[in-house]
Amino acid sequence: MTQYFKAERTTDNIQILRMGAPDKPVTVLGEPLLRELNDILDDLAERKEIKGLILISAKKDFALGADINEFAHFKSIDEARNASLQMHGILNKLDNLPFTTVAAIDGQALGGGLELALACDVRVISETATLALPEIQLGLIPGGGGTQRLPRLIGLTNGLDMILTGKRVTGKKAVKLGLATAAVHPQILEQVALDIVRKGKKPAKKAAFSTKTIGNDILHFATEANPFGRAIVQKKAREEIDKNTRGFYPAAYKALEAVFAAFDRKIDKGLELEAKLFGELAFTRESRSLIHLFHATTAAKRNPYADAGKKEFGDAGPELIGVVGSGFMGAGIATVLADKDVRVMLSDPNKDSTKRAMAGAYKYFMKKVKRGRLKPFDLSIKMAHLSPGSALQGFKSADLVIEAVFEDLGLKQEILAQAESKAHPKQVFASNTSALPISRIAAKAKHPERVLGMHFFSPVEKMPLLEIVVTDKTADWAADRAFRVGLKMGKQIIVVKDSPGFYTTRALAFFLAEASLLLEEGSNIEEIDSALTDFGFPVGPITLMDEVGIDVGIHVLDEMNQSFPDRVKLPNGLDAIQKSGRLGRKNGKGFFTYEEGKKVGPDESIYELMGDDKRTYKFVPPEDIGDRCVYIFINETIRCLEEGVLNHAYDGDIGAVFGLGFPPFLGGPLKYVDHLGAKNVLNKLKSLEEKFGARFAPAKLLQDLAAKDGKFFPEEN
Repeated sequence: MTQYFKAERTTDNIQILRMGAPDKPVTVLGEPLLRELNDILDDLAERKEIKGLILISAKKDFALGADINEFAHFKSIDEARNASLQMHGILNKLDNLPFTTVAAIDGQALGGGLELALACDVRVISETATLALPEIQLGLIPGGGGTQRLPRLIGLTNGLDMILTGKRVTGKKAVKLGLATAAVHPQILEQVALDIVRKGKKPAKKAAFSTKTIGNDILHFATEANPFGRAIVQKKAREEIDKNTRGFYPAAYKALEAVFAAFDRKIDKGLELEAKLFGELAFTRESRSLIHLFHATTAAKRNPYADAGKKEFGDAGPELIGVVGSGFMGAGIATVLADKDVRVMLSDPNKDSTKRAMAGAYKYFMKKVKRGRLKPFDLSIKMAHLSPGSALQGFKSADLVIEAVFEDLGLKQEILAQAESKAHPKQVFASNTSALPISRIAAKAKHPERVLGMHFFSPVEKMPLLEIVVTDKTADWAADRAFRVGLKMGKQIIVVKDSPGFYTTRALAFFLAEASLLLEEGSNIEEIDSALTDFGFPVGPITLMDEVGIDVGIHVLDEMNQSFPDRVKLPNGLDAIQKSGRLGRKNGKGFFTYEEGKKVGPDESIYELMGDDKRTYKFVPPEDIGDRCVYIFINETIRCLEEGVLNHAYDGDIGAVFGLGFPPFLGGPLKYVDHLGAKNVLNKLKSLEEKFGARFAPAKLLQDLAAKDGKFFPEEN
């Protein structure tokens, strides 16, 4: 009896193995499945009558890679290394079978799923199949032979591109690369695989390069086909890794080592090295952090309001959405919705603003056409989803109305009143606000149970996070409607309780306020930014102020100062900076100077605005700058969890990483506390409190955690 494989035999002795446990929706290569596969391969190797083997999935996808949950059970580097070696042993048996083996791939073949297919002689795929080795996104390298078989099959450059980026390859592209023999319609996939086996000749294993390739491709000969050329490729690849990772992600360097150290040697040597490096990476902080984020984002996809929504709407999702305000945020929201084939009514009394929004949407879709991600005909279809107007005409039919005007309480309340006057009984109203409490916006609402917040991040087309804000009056079915829209838009979603600044704006405000205080105290702009980018943030806090807009940043800081006057300390110079007309990048005048939209360098006159007297430079060690900004950020995240603003610790890390740029390789502020140890974080905050005041007073939740030597994520290693 087999649990994971259903075996069939054709009349001409071709073995077909259909993967997939009957009680599971997807196939992952966990230890039980691999053990079963190992026994099957041992049996097949002894059967002289077998003419060929076809591996195909009984599920929608071929296989989604290894069971990541098993990684948490590794107790040592050697144990992780041995797990890789065991998988090598099984796939080597598949690789060495004496007859033709074909992987027939529909859906996704990811990670170990693709490595399983690479151990076959031939891969035939459906036109929509997706192939990838995404282990790098978990801080790992492929551990099932991927670093060895893939470059040998499709060449160094193409192999590295997939291994170092996790890039997904589909259909004809896979055939062009040599990764698949053919891309066919799913309905004939199995028949094509059978035809290949029935040709009766086992294909020769493809070498790292061949005479034919050299004759047809001089560039290939000059690079991959000789040691000097490979050294150049390796050097350029390392330079690209340095540029893209800034040294924060060791897996990229290990992948490079695995590929090049054994590329022109026997594959057994390469597999040994791959297993060794895989084992080492499995116990890095970076890998543990990225796997943590994988679990967090997987959990975040579960809609907590699904039952309430199903009771009200069944399985039907929102079909028509109204967006009020066609500025930068409103235009971005509307564009992403249209891209996901949702009909959108876009309303703004400023016709010029609406024209710019429509032009921006067209430019967005045209860029997709030029990159081959969208067919020219489909561009017109996407644009047809957008219906611009100057009033809320037709909004009565909308399932959800998203207000995206500037941060003015009175204006937002006015738009809510207008929408309610036309709304049907199940229409939900969402405000895209970054700081104003939703309860204040809904204070005069006729139906506060239908009002919530949908805090998008700029630019909406690129930023993955959506923060849904619910009040104590928001109905669960209304929250479900917003959640479904967020999923439709492809967003990472966190649901938070209504409060000043919610979670993300509140944590960010403390972070920016501390950076501003450092500037007032005498630190240089570049030193402050560098300290935080060296920590791992994509941009420094001063640059971020320019990017979001100094006016917006100061407005948020003022709001947080009013809400938390004892803990948000603002520098004196902010008023002077605002009065000087500086708005940041959007008007080319901020903390930095700009030429033709490009940042040139710090504006030295800023220093004079930060105090009445002539400014005196004061050197602050980078680690002190980083500590003050990072620890106040962490402490405020813990406070939000303590107060119930955050429902789960996962949400704190998702919001910080995907919305605020907290370094993913640290896992988020709460996972970072687990890495450092709660007692160490507590002691650091106490030290900062002694030096700089009550704003660094440790949250009670942290004190309780430290007292019992606990963790926010005790189930994770």
